[in-house]
Amino acid sequence: MKEYQIIILGGGASGSMCALSCSQKSIAIIDNNNKIAKKLLATGNGRCNITNKNISSKFYNRDIDHYYSRFDNEKTLDFFEKIGLVCYCDEDGRFYPLSNTAKSVTSVIENGLQKKGVDLFLEEKVLSIEKEGNGYKITTDKDCYVCNKIVLAMGKIDNEIIKNLDLKSSPLMPSLVGLKGDVSRGLANIKVKNVLVRAYLNTGACKQDKGEVLFKENGLSGIVIFNVSTIFSRYKQFNGKLVINLLPDFGVKDLYKMLKERTKLDVPIPKFFDGLFASAIGYEILTRSKIDENKNSLDLTKEEILKLCDIIQNLDFKVKGYLDNAQVVSGGFDLNDFDENLQSKRNPNLYICGEICDVDGECGGYNLQWAWTSGFIVGQSL
Repeated sequence: MKEYQIIILGGGASGSMCALSCSQKSIAIIDNNNKIAKKLLATGNGRCNITNKNISSKFYNRDIDHYYSRFDNEKTLDFFEKIGLVCYCDEDGRFYPLSNTAKSVTSVIENGLQKKGVDLFLEEKVLSIEKEGNGYKITTDKDCYVCNKIVLAMGKIDNEIIKNLDLKSSPLMPSLVGLKGDVSRGLANIKVKNVLVRAYLNTGACKQDKGEVLFKENGLSGIVIFNVSTIFSRYKQFNGKLVINLLPDFGVKDLYKMLKERTKLDVPIPKFFDGLFASAIGYEILTRSKIDENKNSLDLTKEEILKLCDIIQNLDFKVKGYLDNAQVVSGGFDLNDFDENLQSKRNPNLYICGEICDVDGECGGYNLQWAWTSGFIVGQSL
């Protein structure tokens, strides 16, 4: 049996930050991965989007500005600079390591943990957590540990593991995830940019975003889809529809005027959208319109042009689930059950941070910023 002052379960972004920012000496991290902060290697397309220039609660499912008043994006960047990481900001306000590789982030974290003397127990699976006196006992598939204070910093936790603790967790759902839908085969691997996407639940709730969409064989993906997927995650249902406006910068009258002018191209209907859309997109619009392919563009009626306008600005797809590419999860422990330092109100000396909290944000470094902030706050409080 191993004894420590503090044991952190989870060596991801928040758990690592917690250990790095803690002044205590007797610290151990237990993680089931074979490497500290391994998930960071896949973030930001392998570049690791550290944080964002514009951090506020409007990008999250709840108000967490009071946490950011204690440790925000600027303090995060200062923290990493002091341990050797140099970052830059792109035109969209996203911060990345200057090296453009996530390995730089994990390397400085590993160096920092080694310098602090934090003990790492990797590739260990937690089997149970129990209260023991004023502290806690953790049993893994390899050993037993006791500690005075425990931090839950894993991405998710099995309710069976915490059954002996007075903790309540809302169901976890994949978030920032691609959506399954009835996409025609011809659209597979087609990418459209600067489109407006509206996501609707069957209840009528709606969320929208503008940017890039990637059509896949069994659904839709891309940053915009990830961002609107949060409405399905937070309502715990992946049923509804997506509506894509392919030309959001056009009003209906202007779009009609443009298409009316295109009829003068004097081309067969299958060629009508050549030069305006990718051929697969044009074919999808025309297929949905059910306009006779044997017609000439000159013969398009006002009603047919209006129909094309409607399809272009309301290209809809049924949502039938989610793809297996979730970047984060929605749900977890309610912050109302924890104090301002993220210590459990019912379990003294038990803290939470990171993804296990019921906090999730949009793409762009927002979820990592919550990990850094919550991990720092807990680390300073231990």
